[in-house]
Amino acid sequence: LEVHLMPRRSEFVLDGIPLHQKNRTLRMTKVYTGQRFTSQTVLTDDVFTYVSFFFSSHRKAMKFVDHQNQTKYGNPNQYGYEFYWKQSEIFYRAAQQMPIEAAPVAAYYCMLNAAKSYLSYTSESVDAFVEEFGLHGLNEDNNDLGEDISTISIKHKQKGVFPLFANSLDADFLSLWPLGISHTLKSLLYNLPFVHRTFSMTYSSRSSKVDELFIPLTVGDMPKYYRGNDGKAYLAVDLDRSYFPPNAQTIPSGTLAMISSDFVPYNNAGLKLISTAGVRYNSNSISNELKELNDNLRKNFSYIRGAKRLWYLKKTRSTTPGVLNLCNLTINMAAMHRLSEIARYKPEQLNRLMHSKENWLIHEFISQSLDQFIDELAAQITKQDIMGINQK
Repeated sequence: LEVHLMPRRSEFVLDGIPLHQKNRTLRMTKVYTGQRFTSQTVLTDDVFTYVSFFFSSHRKAMKFVDHQNQTKYGNPNQYGYEFYWKQSEIFYRAAQQMPIEAAPVAAYYCMLNAAKSYLSYTSESVDAFVEEFGLHGLNEDNNDLGEDISTISIKHKQKGVFPLFANSLDADFLSLWPLGISHTLKSLLYNLPFVHRTFSMTYSSRSSKVDELFIPLTVGDMPKYYRGNDGKAYLAVDLDRSYFPPNAQTIPSGTLAMISSDFVPYNNAGLKLISTAGVRYNSNSISNELKELNDNLRKNFSYIRGAKRLWYLKKTRSTTPGVLNLCNLTINMAAMHRLSEIARYKPEQLNRLMHSKENWLIHEFISQSLDQFIDELAAQITKQDIMGINQK
């Protein structure tokens, strides 16, 4: 990866206009890995139908490389991505009709089949996943007390859909979440931006306040690439002023200490951050260096599905216990699996939680997580931003 370290910030100047490629602004999109910068935003209120049509126009043959596997597992076409996507939609529709006490079961199976669809579509052969598809790859910690979500935890196994899916999104998954290590349901929800405000409201009090993990970007904006006065392309973001004290002129040093070292303040003034590394840029093509840099920087950002583009910078260096720097899809799926187990096998425990101070947090997660998951995964499958007709 060819990178160019930024000169001293006081001497560094960005062009005021974002870079463009084929008349498209060079910006970060919802896609977590392998972004295609020139893809257009898709407007639809039926993401399942759109992805089904996408699959129809991007067909690939399902095949076994090892003929012994075909003898063992049968026709490879039965493991096709279109089938799993349809199964996901069926469970999605069911979850929408279920009461909150039962919805986690259908919601998890929606996520499970959507993950299978993605793995099937992106794998070179059926051999790569067929043995894993019979296993969930997640389990509860038997030492859980289960009194509240801080004493309900989850571990992953070596094999199964979940670790295969997680590894496909983050190559360093096993180093970030090693085998045998448990994470509480509370810490998983802490790492999800779409319930972060609810999380803060649940646990903040007059005497203590939750350390917020996500810094909002200016509403409607997203990370964009600009040309520096050295000719390199740099990613820059404008942080939302409302997050900081009214008289703040610069980003506080305490906040900077918790942000990835991949970013520094632009010219030591204002609330703009710029990547510390720049890469060569050609207006006629996207360099591999730029693609690799973007995949690396993308891990620092999250978005919330909504009527507008709502992007957030995660404090990935926060020392607050429970910070987990993995793809939101991974965290979301793990949390829903744990709640689905409780709904199936310990309904009395779910009932206790729904009558505790954590009830609104759990309700909001169950209500919002599925739409967020499908939105993020649809982007990952199609390499396109997909937004509702009334979204911008």
